[in-house]
Amino acid sequence: MTGTFKSGVNKWEYIGHHIVRSSDLFLLCDQDRNDPESEPPFIARLFPCELYGMITFVLKRMREVDAEAGKLFQKAQSGHEFIPLEYRGREMQHFRMLIGKTAEQKVSELYNAEFINDTDEGYETYQGVFVTLERALGFLFQEIGFRVGAPPEKFSERILKLYPDYEPLIQRNIEAARLSRCQQTRLKSVVSPTAPVLNIRLSDEIWSALFHELARFFSTEDHEPLMQLLLEGTSERKLFFKANQNRLVEVFRRLKYNGFLFETSTGIRDWLCNNFLYLSKTGARNLNPHSVWDILSKAKGEPSPKSRICKFEWLQYKTPAVIK
Repeated sequence: MTGTFKSGVNKWEYIGHHIVRSSDLFLLCDQDRNDPESEPPFIARLFPCELYGMITFVLKRMREVDAEAGKLFQKAQSGHEFIPLEYRGREMQHFRMLIGKTAEQKVSELYNAEFINDTDEGYETYQGVFVTLERALGFLFQEIGFRVGAPPEKFSERILKLYPDYEPLIQRNIEAARLSRCQQTRLKSVVSPTAPVLNIRLSDEIWSALFHELARFFSTEDHEPLMQLLLEGTSERKLFFKANQNRLVEVFRRLKYNGFLFETSTGIRDWLCNNFLYLSKTGARNLNPHSVWDILSKAKGEPSPKSRICKFEWLQYKTPAVIK
């Protein structure tokens, strides 16, 4: 099945393609924008008007994609059609995957960007288009965060008014941009070596599911710092995980071998030990670096299947034999 899509947007598609390709390469090569010897990604060359114009372009395209998927959703509801259980809570993704890319999309540089995550689905469908647009939107807000901290208030109000269906996504990106700027300010004011930072790549739906599941093991006062930690990779203090350390560590092992986490086991160990405490028999304790390493690198001391947390379809458990 195919849907309709507007043409005449070659300039913005060209910019979007280079934003995604260059920014993905920049991340995969573990480059740092604060390093004067690092070559800035393509997005750094854009004028402010182009950054904000691209955000509007991306949101328009996302709305067009979901308008087509929404028609199928309404038809399914009126006909009482069965929606696969694995798409419960993310029905729009299911219906995007039922609509194939148009001929124009198949030859577009932007809509054929390679998926950076192996678990992303629907490359040849509207879901593939949506995933690419969502990634581009994240890169645009990150760039704004790097430059000024957050988009102008009037611009934010305008896009929130024009695209209310994407308010959670827009608000999360605005907050991530603001936190990114705050992080840079802190890094510049610290003389001692910086704490390790993780590069976690998740879509909006997946990130929300992970945060809400992990939040169950933290006190309410730690929820906002946990959100900040998952968004920007650093925290001003250690957060108390109210369970055994192996349950937390094993989640990040799964994130790594499922393609959502681009970091060595050493880097993940250092980040976890730097940012979390856990509940032992004697109370709150620092994570044990040796135990954390054994879980991450050898699967030694992993929790039992019953004790595992964050059991999502997109975060499948794999035995060491399967991973090898």
